[in-house]
Amino acid sequence: MKRMILVLLALPIAAPSSGFAEVHGEINAGIRANDFDDESARFDEYRDRSDGLFGSADILMDSETSFLGASVENPALDDQYYNLRGGLFGLFKGEIFYDELTHQLSYNALTPAAGIGSDVLFVPDPVPPVSAWSDFDYNVEVKTLGAQFTVDTHNPFYFKASADQQRKEGIMPYGLYNSGTFKLAMPIDYTTYNTLLETGYRSKETTAALIAGYSYFDNDFDVLTLRFGGELEEYSTPIDNYSYNFSGRVTQRLPMESLLALKAAFNHHLSEADFSKYVSIASPEADNEFDGDVRYIRGSAVLTSQWDKMLDTRLYYSYVNRENESDEITSITGGTRTNHLFEYDKHQAGLDANYRLSKVNKLSGGYEFDATDRTREDAEQTFDNLLFAQLKNTSLDWMSAMFRLEYLNRWSDSDYSEETLSGDGLIHEFFTPFDYATKDRYRAKVAFEFNPLERLGLGLSYSLVFDDYDATQFGLQKDQRHELYADANMQLPAKIKLDTYAGYEYTESEFDSRRFNPGGADPTLPPDALNFNWSEEFDYDFFVIGSKVFIPIIARLDLVLNADYQFVDGNIDFARSAAAGAPLGTITEADDYYKTTAGIKSIYKADDQWSITLGYAYEKSNLDDWRYDNFTYRSGSVYLSGDGLDRDYEVHQVYALTSYRF
Repeated sequence: MKRMILVLLALPIAAPSSGFAEVHGEINAGIRANDFDDESARFDEYRDRSDGLFGSADILMDSETSFLGASVENPALDDQYYNLRGGLFGLFKGEIFYDELTHQLSYNALTPAAGIGSDVLFVPDPVPPVSAWSDFDYNVEVKTLGAQFTVDTHNPFYFKASADQQRKEGIMPYGLYNSGTFKLAMPIDYTTYNTLLETGYRSKETTAALIAGYSYFDNDFDVLTLRFGGELEEYSTPIDNYSYNFSGRVTQRLPMESLLALKAAFNHHLSEADFSKYVSIASPEADNEFDGDVRYIRGSAVLTSQWDKMLDTRLYYSYVNRENESDEITSITGGTRTNHLFEYDKHQAGLDANYRLSKVNKLSGGYEFDATDRTREDAEQTFDNLLFAQLKNTSLDWMSAMFRLEYLNRWSDSDYSEETLSGDGLIHEFFTPFDYATKDRYRAKVAFEFNPLERLGLGLSYSLVFDDYDATQFGLQKDQRHELYADANMQLPAKIKLDTYAGYEYTESEFDSRRFNPGGADPTLPPDALNFNWSEEFDYDFFVIGSKVFIPIIARLDLVLNADYQFVDGNIDFARSAAAGAPLGTITEADDYYKTTAGIKSIYKADDQWSITLGYAYEKSNLDDWRYDNFTYRSGSVYLSGDGLDRDYEVHQVYALTSYRF
């Protein structure tokens, strides 16, 4: 990796200048410092903003016949990127890239276990007091190295090949049980290899492509072992697997300005779990292996037609088939259980149309039908019927308006066996998971864009979504959302530019369920302290406001200010009958958070090539949630690590950046 970095950095110096008509690009180099009042992994979750140097470079040398370029971002930081590219026009092009990112999950977690980061964890019995636990950070480092090469000559045919390798190393939170419940660290040591070959044909009337790919996933830690005192417990981890992927596509221009696009794909996913690697788990198969075998067949067709200047249509159909040939395992410990193999067929068809009623009015509408047949007892079949209509008006030079209505009807049918519904399984007759439940959805949106003045633009939109699940006794009953957004951009005197926005969302959901002891699944039974129906209502308010101002101070000196504030206020109300006990009360801190960002920077352009930026940035985030109230690392036989406790942060940052363009 170090050799690659040196090659990229030396490229502008070592590359021959003869034969290249132009050399252009941009180099940025900066330094920053942070002052933390509170520190959290959330601040650096997908980025590295640590103290010190940072920068980037993008250089391209090209001529009439060839090009050669390189890019570098944040060398030596945890979010670095490198790219080397080149080619001969009309013959080939290619690139090599490397990307690195550390996903920070949580800082300063605690654990009584030894061996964090390995596939064997040791917890002493008895568990020592929290004061004797060791601290660690949850994070996963992701490194991707890849290349692609394309042969693209002046004839209609082309060829493309690509390959990449992604490494993931680190630890993430994982719940384990061994005579006690532990939140410990799952070791991550994954490698994924991907290769892809594509060949195709292109002409004015026809394009076609054939694609073949192979992917392999390798996990170096096949088994996670927890030793609690003298007891041993083993846990499965993601198993090695590989897949073959084949696809093809064709587009053909037809009469009446029509275009037909066809696609087909076949994916075959295979995996093997070796039970001989377990010490305490007996293999359910005679050959000590579980063989996973899942296949997908996909196909689609889209026909777009421009009938005349007033009418255009889109007719489409798609099909997905999932076939599962994996081993089916039946266990008898604690009752007979079989892993049901999940398979499904899904058909989707629809027609969209756009009709210009006049020069200033455009009407759009469509219908879509979905049918899914799956091997799930709680939702064997699902049928969706979707209708929408939209009208757009531009009759005024300074205003445009859009109004859209949408209706979805979903019907879902269960197919429970008598065995599933026996005993306490009776509850399934009254409960349907919301993702497949029968429902009606109503959606409406209205939006306006205003340009009353040459230097003023305004936008305003409101949307409503309402899902009604009344056909289900238990589960989600209704869900509604209101969204209101406004934005403005304006050119003020002295060439000052202002962009501002504000938004508000309100979400409300109602959920019904039942608490029961064995033998009390029937919801019609009289309620008591152990068997009763209960409900909860969620409501969330979200608000955001922000702006950005660009101010020219003097010639070549500009000032940029920005600010953004957003917050969420969540509440959960519980209700049950008086016969079940005292009222359950209300949770007033449900995912409550606020986040503030602000900044100011001055940009001085010394000339057309050099610029210097000096800036200050502020960011603060705070989360208040009932699940973290009165947090304790141990309670009885439950031992937690405290992941997510570092949820709040406040950062002041100053930075300087110089840029050179050529």
